[in-house]
Amino acid sequence: MSERKNEASWVESRQRWQIKVQQNGTRKTFTSTIAGKKGKADAERQADRWLVDSTTAERIRVDKLLDQYEAYLKATKSTGHATQYCGFIRLYIRPVIGMKRINALTEGDLQDVIDVIYSERHLADKTLRDVRGCMLNFIKWCRKHGKTRLYPESLTIPAGAKRPEKRIVPPEGIITLFRTDMTAWRGKPIKDWYIHAYRFAVITGLRPGELTGLEDKNDIKGNKVTVRRSINVRKEMTQGKNDNARRTFQLPPQGVEEVKAQRAMLKEVGMISPYLFPGPDGGPLVNKNFIRAWKRYCQVNGIPETTLYELRHTYVSINKEMPEGLKKMVIGHSKDMDTEGTYSHTMAGDMEKAANYTGEALKAIISRKK
Repeated sequence: MSERKNEASWVESRQRWQIKVQQNGTRKTFTSTIAGKKGKADAERQADRWLVDSTTAERIRVDKLLDQYEAYLKATKSTGHATQYCGFIRLYIRPVIGMKRINALTEGDLQDVIDVIYSERHLADKTLRDVRGCMLNFIKWCRKHGKTRLYPESLTIPAGAKRPEKRIVPPEGIITLFRTDMTAWRGKPIKDWYIHAYRFAVITGLRPGELTGLEDKNDIKGNKVTVRRSINVRKEMTQGKNDNARRTFQLPPQGVEEVKAQRAMLKEVGMISPYLFPGPDGGPLVNKNFIRAWKRYCQVNGIPETTLYELRHTYVSINKEMPEGLKKMVIGHSKDMDTEGTYSHTMAGDMEKAANYTGEALKAIISRKK
């Protein structure tokens, strides 16, 4: 690390403290608008951190560390997670920064990865954010192993990156969903095996994998639901997408009724399964069959095409009046999701408040005349 020899100075014309430092041919300016000694210390602290973070004694090439990181992913993460991140590394990250030395790697180099793959491959906003997440986790892994002190804080996504349109089931479609349980199979009308699962997804905002992993006796206690696991498209059982995925919330009356109706349906056909919403064979839902059934239900009943995940978007749309903190609690968003900023712990009565918001919103929609 280069040792800083200068101090921050007060720039009267701009009413701020300012200090300029240089390392490896790169010059940066750090400022603080805080008055007094605190502002001077703040500007100098920023400069010192940059000087420390941009280099360590490690001179190993990034591609060697990426090899080790990929091995770590395959040994400790789910197949889906490891496959996605290893794909990002192979296609996007390694070609841009693989030949660099870890001690010379800067936040600008990481930004270059995002900028290059955006300009050359025109990737969508969601993919760029996922690549950024992969890089940040890689750097975090490197820090834990003493390979770098780099703390990238401001990697940005190009403003022009395409954001996918989030569709929802419109009010007319919601009315149909809660009034009609029929679909078609080979041209003949039949009751949809997954009807209560569709409705439960709209009522709760559960992710499809969480819906699949929901166990009746273990996870449903009266009007309380506890989300403990998720089953992905590879039929792997995981603990969920993020730290907030494991959560407990209260069902509104409509949700309680759907649980009762689902249990009655299973009892009617003599099925015993640990899952609340099993497939026709009693095992966990098969993702592709679930998707096909929902698509068929929409076509038969004139509901605009949406995905199963967009039933979660529909939940959010229905609950526009619900405070963001309560909404985050129910749907299990992580801290950095753009819902309300800081996640807060569940307070007494919050679960009941959230259930009431959903119950009243659904009641208002379903009671309409089509």
